[in-house]
Parts: sequence; C-alpha cells; structure tokens
Amino acid sequence: MSTRIKLIKLTLIGIRKNYVVSFKDGLNYISGPTQTGKTSILEMINYALGSKKHKDYIEIGQSCTSVELEIMIANKRYKIQRQLFDFEKKAKVYEWNKDKLEYSIDFKLLEIDGPSNENSLAAFLTDKVNLLNLKIANQPFSFRDIFKYSYLKQTEIDNENIMFEKIWHYDIKRKPTFEIIFNIYDQLLQELKNALKLKKEELSKLEIKLKGIREFLESIELEDFLSYVNEKNNLSNHKNERIIILNEIKDKGLLHNEITMQLQNNILFTKNQIIKIKKKISEQKEYINKLMILRNQYTSESERIELITEGYYKFNKYEFKFCPSCLQPLKEKINSECYLCGNKDVNLATEEILAYKHELKKLKTKKNNLIKYIDEEENNIKILEKEQIKFEIILTEYESELTHLHSKYVNPFIEKIEQLNYEIGSISKEIDQLEKNYQMIEKLHAIEKIYRDGMNQADEINEKIKNVEGKSQIKGNIISKLSGIFYDILDDFKLPKLSNAFIDGKRYLPYVRGKLYSELGSLGAVTLITMAYYLSILVLGSKDENNHLGLLMIDSPRSNLGANNKDGDDVFKDEDIFNSVIKFLIKLDEELGSEIQLIVINNGYPDFLDSKYIIKEFDGNGTRGVPYGLVDDINS
Repeated sequence: MSTRIKLIKLTLIGIRKNYVVSFKDGLNYISGPTQTGKTSILEMINYALGSKKHKDYIEIGQSCTSVELEIMIANKRYKIQRQLFDFEKKAKVYEWNKDKLEYSIDFKLLEIDGPSNENSLAAFLTDKVNLLNLKIANQPFSFRDIFKYSYLKQTEIDNENIMFEKIWHYDIKRKPTFEIIFNIYDQLLQELKNALKLKKEELSKLEIKLKGIREFLESIELEDFLSYVNEKNNLSNHKNERIIILNEIKDKGLLHNEITMQLQNNILFTKNQIIKIKKKISEQKEYINKLMILRNQYTSESERIELITEGYYKFNKYEFKFCPSCLQPLKEKINSECYLCGNKDVNLATEEILAYKHELKKLKTKKNNLIKYIDEEENNIKILEKEQIKFEIILTEYESELTHLHSKYVNPFIEKIEQLNYEIGSISKEIDQLEKNYQMIEKLHAIEKIYRDGMNQADEINEKIKNVEGKSQIKGNIISKLSGIFYDILDDFKLPKLSNAFIDGKRYLPYVRGKLYSELGSLGAVTLITMAYYLSILVLGSKDENNHLGLLMIDSPRSNLGANNKDGDDVFKDEDIFNSVIKFLIKLDEELGSEIQLIVINNGYPDFLDSKYIIKEFDGNGTRGVPYGLVDDINS
C-alpha cells in the first residue's frame, strides 16, 4: 500500500556510544519504570518525522548529538537524520542502495517547514505517501496531518479532547484528514487528479533530460556500465603491460640515490603533515561534540527557568480557598500576606522571579555566544580540511616529480623509455576521459531511478483515482464498519457498562452509552475509549486502498487502569481490564501483524506477554540483567 510506513531502527548518536532501538512488524512492546527513557523513544521518532521540536531530556542532552530514524515507505528504505536541541538545523535524508546494501553517501538537505516548501521534510514525506499537492481548508495537506492518527501521546490518552476537536484551527483539518484516510473526502478525487497532472509534468521534464544524456552516451559508444567496465579493463591491461615493460627496462639501468633523496624526504614530511592534520580534525570534531552537549545543557536550564517563571505568574492569577496540596481551608488573607504560606514579605517572590529572569538572560547570552563559538570551531575544521587538501596536492606533485625523474633518467634504453612513457600517458588520459564519461552514466542511472519512482507514484495515484471513482461504499457504510470495530474493541477491553458505542458520522468522534466520550466523567473510561478509537481507525484505515500509515504508537496504555487508576473510579482499578487491553494487542498482532506496526510503551507488563513482543526493557537500576534506561552508560 502506497501510504504505509514501517519503522526499522531508531539510533541516538552519542559521544560515548550509540543507543539503538530496532523495530519489527506487529506488536513492539517497550517496558520500564518512569525516567528510563521510554517516552523519549516515541518523542525521538516524532522529531525525526518532522516535529518542530522535542522535549528537554537531560540524559539525552548530556550524551547525544543527533537522532537517526530508518524507515520503509512503499518498499523504499530511507534514513532521516536530525540534530538534537538545534531545531533550526535542516534534516538529512539518505536513500538505501539495494545493490551495495548500504545507504548512499549523498543525501537530501531538507528544511523543517510545511509541505508548500518543496525543499522541506514534510513535503518529502507527504510525496512519498502519495498525498502531496492535496489541499484541505485552503491549506496544503501534510504528512504531519495524517501522522496525528499514528501517535497517541501519554498526555492525550486520557484527554477529553482526543484530536483537539475543541480547538477550531486544529479541528478544521481534523475532519478532512479523517475523510482522506478512508477515501471519503469530497474533494479528494479532484485533488488526486491535480497531483497526477503535476507528476506527469515532472516526468515529462525528466524524459527530456534522459533523452539528452542517452544521445551523448550513444555518440561516444558508452551506453551502459558493462561497456564502461570492459573498456576500462582493456585500457588498464594495456597500460599495465607497458608499465611492466618499462620497469624491466629501468631495472637494467642505474639511478643514483642522491638525485631522489630530497624528494623522498619531502614526500615523507608531507605525509606526516597530512597525518597530523587528520588527527587535529578528529580532535576538533570531538571537541565540538562536547560543546554541543554544553549547549544542550544551557537549553535545558533555560527551559527549566522559563517554566518556573511562567508557573509563578499562572499560579498567582488564582485566589485559593483551599490548599491545592492538602485540601484544608486557607486562612483569610490579611493585607499583602501570601495565600498559601502567610508570608508578609510578598515582594520576596517577585525578587526571586527577577533573579531567575536575570539568570535566564545570562544563560541565553552564554548559549548564543556558545553557538557562535561552535560555528567558529566548525569553520576551523573546514580550514584544516582545506590545509589537508593542499598538502595532498603537494604530495601528488612530489610523487609525480619522483616518477618523472625515474622515467627520464639517462640510460642505454632512453628512446624506448620515452616511447613507453608517452604510450602510458596517452592511455592514462583515455582512462581519465572514460571515467568522466562514466559520470554521465551515473547521472543517467540516477535520473532513471527518479523517473521510475515517479512513474510508480503516478501509477499509484492513478490507482487511487480509480479506487475513489469506483468506490461503491458510501460514507455511511464506512462509519458503520468503523463503529462495529470500535464496539468490538471496547468489548475485548471489557469496558464496564458497555452499550450504544459508535463513531458519529458528522464529527467522527466516539460515543459510548449514548454520550460523547468526553461527557462520561471517568478518566478510566476515556483512556479505554481513546485507545479503541485510534485502534479502530488503524484496523479499518490500513485495509484496501485506505490511506492510514499502518503505524500506531501508544504511550502508557495503563494510565488510569488497574492499580495505576488515579481518577477515583474503583471500577477501573480492576487489573483484569489492563490485561484485557494487552490481550487484544496480542490478538491484533496475530491477525494483522504483517500489515501493521504497533509500538507500545508502558511501566511493566503482565506475565502472559511473550518475550518475543518485548523489544526493549529497562529496570531503572540495571540489576535484573537489563539496562537501567535508554542511555545506559550515563554513570560510566
């Protein structure tokens, strides 16, 4: 399916080591206590897929410089790399080379921007799932819009605002995105036709380029890699034959060592200089990595102070009659006393806030100066690299001069040597020109690949158009199927008092017991309904020609369930309900494991969960034979 995405591997690039999480089809379970890095795994995936920023993670900031995410989209493999704690930096995208079984060294440098910017990561990903050039609510449709249905955050799993439907500027894109997933968006057909037209125009331009390159290669009788290899082998063999004859003739003559001694010393000196410069470059890169960690710490501390000051002002907007901690009545406020502590010197808090602001200003100044310094140090690397290139050129000149002396010294076979040197030089020029011509073959292959990919995308868009045009199911049928799946999932979850559960056909929101999910008054119920809602969209949206990404990441499904229930509803303190959720996820893996990918993180798991589903486990202290956290060497 053209819109499917599969996660292969997440790698945090560290200064001491790399931290890797590998994924598989079906259910991927990650377990561990709080503060072990579970949530950061999903956050880093979200960041690599185009989120404008990530949360402040102290251990990651102290240990890592960048994140890499390897993915599959429509049977094509890519690696996305983004720098951590520097949200303005462009993303690098590498494509997998099937022949060499590695990622190409070339990469696309993409901005973190909306899909209207064709050089953005959002545009790249939206194009790869064949949904580029669609517009909803007069705004470009983005990969990020559809990805919202693939990431159920910890802060949203019990939120009575599932898809931010209560915020109008989010809701305006939510409903059309839902319709695009199920191919029931009214304007989808026309938008797909427009996308197909643009893709054909792009292919037409590529055809012109391909024609020009092919005509050039035909004119020099070099049309494919095989002809290049054969020609180069012939020339190289011819050259080597001449070199062997030349060396045999030279061996019969004499050459005094004093003539070449200085050149040999110069060559040795130059090689040593290159080695020293390479060492300096390596040390400089390591130094910059340490500076980047320091920059991360400045960022973390700045965000902490901003949170303190913001919290102070928000907190003091309210007058409290009861203590928010112990719920005991507060004494009546006398003059300028503080409501909570009774402190008469209320200006003390203000002075502390001013001190925090002063500290924040100093931190930001330090951070900005550090960023400038890092840029200067990175420029020093470029200077060293240029110096390295200069010495490499000098080395080549010295070696050429030495070769020239060896080839030109006077001996009884001077005429034969000159003839052989001339022939070897001519062959070398032919090889150089052949390699330059081969670059045209490589360019041809690259454009042909882009053209083939474009043709495949055009075919897939055309199939989508045919599917939408010939779709016999009306919206009512889709909603009916979705509601059935939604009800069955809640039944598997053992939702107490389950009745009248469905997805509304107007706003596409879940109802249970005849009420909108947000009106049930139980966070335990909302947690189960939210998961069932996302899972039902995954199950139906991944079938046929629907446009779900086939991926769902769930953070902390145990929230408000079992022993962790925090909303006071004793019904949801039954551990059997949480176990029912896990059993359903296992059942889903058995039924659709090859078609979907589920990534679930949670604090612990029931005994019946098979170890094959657990891809990462942390224990918070490293005493049970498993790492204590994602960054598992922070104390070493």
